[in-house]
Amino acid sequence: MVKAVLTDIEGTITPISFVKDVLFPYSYENIQDFILKNKDNPLIIKILEDVKKVEGKELSLEEIIQTLKRWIEEDRKITPLKEIQGLIWEEGYKSGKLKGYVYPDAYEKLKHWYENAVKLYVYSSGSVKAQKLLFSNTNFGDLNYLFSGYFDTNIGNKKEPISYTKITQSIGLNPDEILFLSDNPDEIMAAAKAGMKVVRLVRPKDAEYIKDFPYPQVESFNQIDLTVL
Repeated sequence: MVKAVLTDIEGTITPISFVKDVLFPYSYENIQDFILKNKDNPLIIKILEDVKKVEGKELSLEEIIQTLKRWIEEDRKITPLKEIQGLIWEEGYKSGKLKGYVYPDAYEKLKHWYENAVKLYVYSSGSVKAQKLLFSNTNFGDLNYLFSGYFDTNIGNKKEPISYTKITQSIGLNPDEILFLSDNPDEIMAAAKAGMKVVRLVRPKDAEYIKDFPYPQVESFNQIDLTVL
């Protein structure tokens, strides 16, 4: 019996286009000014030092900024990048320049599960801060009340089974009591190897059905029935 749902965001709850065409360009365009304005902030200093550690060499402030911009262009799933993007997006949401978008079917089903005592969790490559910000400013209002917890790359790579084992331990349920939802087949395979139930979302504009994929694939949250999983 499924007692909890763990869900990805990009391509699952929100369109990939929102992240790639709105959030990423916003962080790219604002990252230099943000760093220069906050370069003496201890949190920013730590993030900048983490960039150097990832690159394995000493870098000037300008080189760090250019590295972060390159990582955005390459869509790198690197913790210091995700952390600073989250801070930049926070400013954008607070100023009203950014507003999150959630698929209507995802909102309705998540709300239904929440109202029926199913615990909901998020696992995204975006930082926990970025996740909370997105859900606090959506087309359906503040949705953070729906979720019991959030996970990001600090717990591990989304394509590694051990990450899902750690999440299972953190949630405090057996792996087969948790359903993981994602559009990414590698993430689905990793979660399944960790013992979780899985369903792959195939949003028409974001993904395609994979022939002979060994796990369920659906186009909408409306096609997911927890009672038959």
